[in-house]
Amino acid sequence: MFTTYNDVYLDTRRKLVSEKISMAELEAVEMVKFVTGKSREEFVRDKYLHASGDVATKVAKLAERRIAGEPLAYILGEWEFYGINLKVTPNVLIPRSDTEALVDCVLRRQDGAFRFLDLGCGSGCVGIALGMMRNSVRGVLADISDGALSVAKENVFNAKLSSRISCVKADMTEPPPNNIGSFDVIASNPPYITSAEMERLDKSVVDFEPYGALWGGDDGLDFYRAICKNWMPSLHDGGLLAFECGISQSADLEALLREYGGKSVQTSRDTSGANRVVSCIK
Repeated sequence: MFTTYNDVYLDTRRKLVSEKISMAELEAVEMVKFVTGKSREEFVRDKYLHASGDVATKVAKLAERRIAGEPLAYILGEWEFYGINLKVTPNVLIPRSDTEALVDCVLRRQDGAFRFLDLGCGSGCVGIALGMMRNSVRGVLADISDGALSVAKENVFNAKLSSRISCVKADMTEPPPNNIGSFDVIASNPPYITSAEMERLDKSVVDFEPYGALWGGDDGLDFYRAICKNWMPSLHDGGLLAFECGISQSADLEALLREYGGKSVQTSRDTSGANRVVSCIK
């Protein structure tokens, strides 16, 4: 039987749709692209060409893992953020488009050259995006997880940013290491899921993504409090502190930043219109 790449795609999409996988069309394309090593343009160009049985078998195995609940990003081992292809593993949260609003906020509110800290960096997506968008900036990616730092270091290397971005182990709930220095910008997407929200999370998140990067305490604000207390002293006067937050947390976070002396407190929306980033000037 003559099987084309399009046949493999259609069969995969059908399986995903039947299991109520959201964005089945996009995910099916990504699986075929991953197995074949083709770009989206090459897939469209070649979709009616013959696909070997080996391709069909490998794509089918990926689809089985996805139907079992494993997120596509972990299946592929990579994900795009801010137009940058990043390595991801179960040691880090999957970069999401919501977090791009944090990068946008920093770029909008901080001009020229600056030294930044991406605190709780995970894959390093925020800091790497800042480094890619501004050739004049330098920064530090910090995380308490050795597994996350390993991924972040690889992503920094692959982005050719090793001369401008370093990675250090640090705990956001403790004062900074003595040798980390001071910063013009601190950007963080800390754990902020409340205890109640953890009970309602999709299984693809709670069963696969790192728990320590999700749960932010009963009200979801534990890490924001710790960062303001421990890390704001490392921010230069006039520097920018920017947080990603849950859509119902912006008012409480604004109040917290004002409590710690933050000025020009602002809330920014993500592409879906949700309150996503709260920032202030020290």
